[in-house]
Amino acid sequence: MWILVVAVGLYVALAAATDLRMRRIPNYLTVPAALAGLAYHTLAPTGWGLGTSAGGLAVGFALLLLPWLAGGGGMGDVKLLAALGAWLGTRWLLITFAVSACCAAAIALGVLVFAATQQGVADTSRRYLRARRPSGVPTGRGRGKSGGKRPARVLPFAVPVALSTYAVLAWLVVRGGL
Repeated sequence: MWILVVAVGLYVALAAATDLRMRRIPNYLTVPAALAGLAYHTLAPTGWGLGTSAGGLAVGFALLLLPWLAGGGGMGDVKLLAALGAWLGTRWLLITFAVSACCAAAIALGVLVFAATQQGVADTSRRYLRARRPSGVPTGRGRGKSGGKRPARVLPFAVPVALSTYAVLAWLVVRGGL
């Protein structure tokens, strides 16, 4: 169990740090993490098996695929959850994702409240709440090739994912196992 806790903790820490610094989560983090999760659960005596790991990978990929197609996130976020699913399986991934969504919403609300108190409500509304793409700029895949600018993300999604993953892992360790 400790191999899983340390590997997942290290993975989400690296993903969050990279996403904060580079505003992306590169394949050299996500692909090896996904393969390691599949291998661990297939080969380790304490693993849950290939089916559970592959199911978690598929669910993790599917959770953010539609938002990515709609232009609401990055492909690195999709692959982050897929790799996390390979380690946690479907059940614990869904719990982690739900906590991540709540954590992201709370952080976003905090940023908006802080910005409104510092810059005023009108300026905050203009900067964060209104659409930031000019009309005619495509959304979804291929944004970089079209020359359209993506709206600046206030908080990379890997940060609330890492925080929620730590909370779920701590709860599982205290509870007595995965």
